[in-house]
Amino acid sequence: MRIVTLSICAAVAVSGLAACKRKEEVTPPPAPAAAPPVVSQTAPTEAKPTVTGFSHKGSFDAAGYYMPVQPIRAGAWQLQNLGIGAVSDFAQWEQGDRMSTFGPILIEFADTSSPLETNELGGEHHSRTVRVLPSAYSMDGKTLRFAGSDPKLGDVTFEGTLDTVAMATAKSQGASDQPVLNGTLTVGDNTFTNARFSFFAGD
Repeated sequence: MRIVTLSICAAVAVSGLAACKRKEEVTPPPAPAAAPPVVSQTAPTEAKPTVTGFSHKGSFDAAGYYMPVQPIRAGAWQLQNLGIGAVSDFAQWEQGDRMSTFGPILIEFADTSSPLETNELGGEHHSRTVRVLPSAYSMDGKTLRFAGSDPKLGDVTFEGTLDTVAMATAKSQGASDQPVLNGTLTVGDNTFTNARFSFFAGD
């Protein structure tokens, strides 16, 4: 499976990834409604994930969309999802086959100050989004580390742990409201601890 190639294309809240589609096309669920962050937020810190290069170990398939259980916002930018590709997507990226609009791990944000648009399903989403691609990552089937940057958001890092038991259940069902990924997200000068994510495999 080519992640979902993180074609967060469907007219739900996650838009604009149709250009990065490879083989399969999926539709992520509606993005969380704009709301103040309710996860723990701390001042800037030097404790960012230590990750260099691109490394993926094992054959664990974690492909899908990881949706924040609680809203996470840095200024006007609200986290939409963290996308993970298939094992083959990691292999191709690490072999140098890379696109400017896709990565085997990417994090997408919506600008809540941008106009709302209505898709063909009647759902509303913000018209402006940003996808942060990896400048480095490592993943071993349980621990995920990501580093990237964007001119508007600054440095974006994430370090988290997958709950393999909850993940197995979520994958068997295709989705789960229960947290399957927990970690710390840094967006520019904002650090969010206890950032929890549920799972959606895609349609």
